[in-house]
Amino acid sequence: MHDYNISYKGLAEGEYLYDYHLNETFFETFETENLLAADLQVSLTFRKKSTHVELEFDINGTVSFPCDRCLEPVSSEIETQQKIYVKFGEAYAEEDENLYIWPESNNDIDVSKFINELIVVAFPMRKVHPDDTKGRPTCPVDMLKYIENINDDGSKIDPRWNELNKLKDGTS
Repeated sequence: MHDYNISYKGLAEGEYLYDYHLNETFFETFETENLLAADLQVSLTFRKKSTHVELEFDINGTVSFPCDRCLEPVSSEIETQQKIYVKFGEAYAEEDENLYIWPESNNDIDVSKFINELIVVAFPMRKVHPDDTKGRPTCPVDMLKYIENINDDGSKIDPRWNELNKLKDGTS
């Protein structure tokens, strides 16, 4: 992760641009669960000021996960922009989600942790294939039939559910 260490002490005050291309190997360091593939572009505007540093991230690309429904790969677009402020002090501290205290004794700022956090927070909560225009899942048909058979245990359904299903289906 050496490429993500920015030696700020040797930089003059001003604005610096950094670009990173990330794939799934970036996330192996952070042990990100269930990530199958990634193709992300990170643009970082690094602004060194006299009292602090501003990190402005612009992240775009795609990530793939196993579908929560059928386990087949499903891709999701990631697009996020975020500003993080880094002040200098005695010891490392997270003041809030956008403000960090960085030890004055450090010469570098490791931006990989910030990049990872911003991307992971942008992951979709539910990772499933999108529904078609009729509201049906677009997962492979054979897998949907298999799931349906697993869920059908043959027990009698409470008749109250039938009435509620009519409301859901719009047939009441």
